[in-house]
Amino acid sequence: MKFRTLCLAALAASVALAGCNKEKTSEEINKKSMAQIYSEEGTPVNTATVKTSSFQTALSYDATVNGIYESTASAKLSDSVESVKYSVGDWVDKDAVVVTFPKDNPSANYYQAKTVYENLEATYKRMSNLYNSKGISKQDYDNAKTAYENAKATWNNVNEMVNVKAPISGLITRLDVQKTDNVKAGDILFAVTDDSKLKGKVWIQERDIARVSKGMKATATWNGAEITGKIVQLDLALNPDKQAFGALVEFDNAEGRIPSGVNAKINIVAYENKNVIALDRKNITFDGSKAYVFIASGDKAVKREVKTGENFGNKVEIISGIKAGDKLITDGNKNIADGTFIRIINQE
Repeated sequence: MKFRTLCLAALAASVALAGCNKEKTSEEINKKSMAQIYSEEGTPVNTATVKTSSFQTALSYDATVNGIYESTASAKLSDSVESVKYSVGDWVDKDAVVVTFPKDNPSANYYQAKTVYENLEATYKRMSNLYNSKGISKQDYDNAKTAYENAKATWNNVNEMVNVKAPISGLITRLDVQKTDNVKAGDILFAVTDDSKLKGKVWIQERDIARVSKGMKATATWNGAEITGKIVQLDLALNPDKQAFGALVEFDNAEGRIPSGVNAKINIVAYENKNVIALDRKNITFDGSKAYVFIASGDKAVKREVKTGENFGNKVEIISGIKAGDKLITDGNKNIADGTFIRIINQE
């Protein structure tokens, strides 16, 4: 739109200038064609200085990304929930108590197990001292130690029945119970996710597998946020159900920019050149197997054949034919030919 406005302004200025010439009548001015104006003043064009930049191509997939580690905790007894100590989104350390049940639950035998454990712990400590002073036999000492360790294991199990702990460190991403809820043994109580890293699995088509290898860089984007990662595992055999090769991709998510469980766009960088000329496709003219661009040289348009490489989106890699510093004609290139007289309106 800007370019069209400039062209109209140039035309208006040309007509106004012509109107000042007393030798030309208004009828003659109106008869002057756009081609004549361009012939006299030059075809208006915009140009941009060619620069090198980083260019890459990518294979794109949609996939669910999840925390690198995820774990759930289940009820080990049937009872009503006594308390829930955290909320969804809270960070918990491994073994932090998240949900509690009443200690007087008959199936837990909490107080009985606690009493037995404490008594046998005291006995074991006393027997250890006697054994170290050669006051008892090794057999008596071993018996006391075995009884203590069995009681400790029972107590730990009972304690974990009424005090349900976080299985890993991470964020509480799901709470399936609230205080006073009745649950049965085996019911899932909550989920904990370590989302400092995210992982996702993509399926690579047979036609693309030769371009992909373990260690390749990748990005995941969701809702405007982007995180980076790489392929950490690549199948060597085709999955017969998917008719594709599975690739596991891990991403650094230390800042928590993307939540676990969402569907993200995953791009695997299949090709990258950090110092190359890449042009918008609209600035290239394709004629069969050949490609051309127009360069401004003084007040003339010069048609250049270019060799193209990879392409991605609206960008095309240029291998040869132009160089950094050349003035690429970006607007008006559809109205010119090799050697056309031009007038640069705007230069970037």
